[in-house]
Amino acid sequence: MAHETYSDTELQREQQRLQLALAAGRMCALDYNVGEDHLELWPDGGAACAGFEQLNGSLAGLLQHIQAEDRPNVERVIREAISDGNEVTFEARLNLEPSRRTAWLLVEAAVERDHAGRAVRLVGVARDNTARREGQAVRRAQAHGERLRALGEMASGIAHDLNQSLALITGYSDMARQELSLESPDLLRVREMVEITARAALEGGQALRGLLTFVRSQELLAEAERLDVQELLRDAARLTAPRWRDAPQAEGRPIHLSVDASENLAVTGSAAALREAITNLIFNAVDALPQGGSIQLVARTQDDRVVIEVRDTGTGIPPDIQAKIFDPFFTTKGERGTGLGLPQVLSIVERHMGSIDVESDPRRGTSFIISLPPSEQQAKPSARTTERVTEAPGRLIRILIVEDEDQLARMASLVLKQRGHDVCVADSGDAAITILEEDAPFDLIISDLGLGPGKNGWEVAEAVRQRSPGTRFVLVTGWGAAIDLAEARLRGVDRIIAKPYRIAELRQVADEVAATGPSE
Repeated sequence: MAHETYSDTELQREQQRLQLALAAGRMCALDYNVGEDHLELWPDGGAACAGFEQLNGSLAGLLQHIQAEDRPNVERVIREAISDGNEVTFEARLNLEPSRRTAWLLVEAAVERDHAGRAVRLVGVARDNTARREGQAVRRAQAHGERLRALGEMASGIAHDLNQSLALITGYSDMARQELSLESPDLLRVREMVEITARAALEGGQALRGLLTFVRSQELLAEAERLDVQELLRDAARLTAPRWRDAPQAEGRPIHLSVDASENLAVTGSAAALREAITNLIFNAVDALPQGGSIQLVARTQDDRVVIEVRDTGTGIPPDIQAKIFDPFFTTKGERGTGLGLPQVLSIVERHMGSIDVESDPRRGTSFIISLPPSEQQAKPSARTTERVTEAPGRLIRILIVEDEDQLARMASLVLKQRGHDVCVADSGDAAITILEEDAPFDLIISDLGLGPGKNGWEVAEAVRQRSPGTRFVLVTGWGAAIDLAEARLRGVDRIIAKPYRIAELRQVADEVAATGPSE
């Protein structure tokens, strides 16, 4: 069989083709002779890998150009590949002369061995990955900016709602105090005032918890829970109120937002992530209403799926643009937009095993339609159920309250003493640990997280875990919605109660401990 031969011209043509292919991929061919310790990159630098010619020479010369933080990993990867591997893959930062330019080097190579199995060559490609890395950093910064923008608008809405709650609390508290100062106070009126005050406090706390769950970065489905869709949409509407209610009203383009969700609709997932997706869609709807209009948040069941719609009566999306709206960095808002809002929505929905579609007409507005699988988890008992005062517990227990706010400590102590329990109070983390060292074991410890100077709630939990692992530990904190319960359990915390809380929650946790056997 005749062997093919190539002329010098044909070889030059093939070499040019290879060089063009490498340049298009911003790559250089890499050849490292293990025995001779000789590294060669081809072509030498050029537009594809400008400055990489400095890496030619020995392996030690290459390592000298790699930043110190990345060098140990590169050495390990190459050593293991030469020892018994088949390929080499690593990415590292380079310092290139003369300007000490930082570049990202990505190497992918195969190991060639002789008949005895010894590594003789590493052959592959080296890529200048700087542009890709810098692009990733820009996208992360823009995504972070988008979240901060949403967060700032939500925070202003929460401040508005919280001020309303505080106004109700102070107003009705004063009225109740005045009524009780009368010779014959109307106790029914006082009861009504106290109930309104309590409800206002809880609604203010709920608004803050919504913001905290939005802030959380851990929106992993490993933390998935059963979510009431009606409640989810109402939370999103309340948190975005400054954007659809306050600002448009001030601009003379009023927007009305309504929630129409069937009851008993539930999905399984991350409340923070889905709330963020709905928030982005509401913001888009507001931008599509330059003359004002309406937004509807609708939820229903369709074909054994939970369908959530965000509808607006705005300007609509032209048909030729609809296919691009979920593409990263595509935006119709000019400099005001990052083009990351809808891609983030799509990512969140897909992580929840769902899909999203868009229907739009310039004459009628736009609808974003999210379809999610229904939750198979059982609903939790309602708040009204947990508020019911049960019969006295069958066993009285010893409880330690750790709280640096005197009035809160007195309230918690009084509530639990009314149930007949033996309650001790510590006003700091250090005092709590002293009591634990000197006193008999407790069945239950309820501790605030922030305890002023000295040890905090986490440190108290660690001390309890070491000294009395059978003691139940409950953490009470205003940051409850931002704390991962799974992580908290690893640190000795059995349960988290978010402030503001109902006294029924304290009674309930004490009764649960009382219903079990004594701690050992």
